[in-house]
Amino acid sequence: MRPVLRRFLIAVVVLASLAVVIAGWLILAMGSCDYRFISDSTSPSGRYVAELYGADCGMGSYYGVVVLRDVSAFELPKLDGAPAGTVVTDSFDTLDEGNAMFWDGETTFVLQYASGDAPALRRTEWGGARIETRHVQRAP
Repeated sequence: MRPVLRRFLIAVVVLASLAVVIAGWLILAMGSCDYRFISDSTSPSGRYVAELYGADCGMGSYYGVVVLRDVSAFELPKLDGAPAGTVVTDSFDTLDEGNAMFWDGETTFVLQYASGDAPALRRTEWGGARIETRHVQRAP
């Protein structure tokens, strides 16, 4: 192979690799949300933990994200910056004081809401735990 052709091919490979790295960085930087821990709820045995995060995704979009995880399982945060664990819902209203999340026994996780619609669940079961929504009436 000629030295000029070899240099050209090396330059093309280096530039293509650089383009892939820059494109990946831009995709991860533009698509991520900023997550802020708000509260957590641990199951009675301490095996499971449910965590509530506020996700600020820019342009006025704010979500209440509930994540379930097994305390004994080691998990790393996601590449996009999302917290470790399995997302149960991303529509939990964190501003309503009547809303709560708690464990009803070891195997039932409850998202309680006081007004509006129930949070849209992505899952109704996870790792042996059942996930429910319950409406509660506000005291007059």
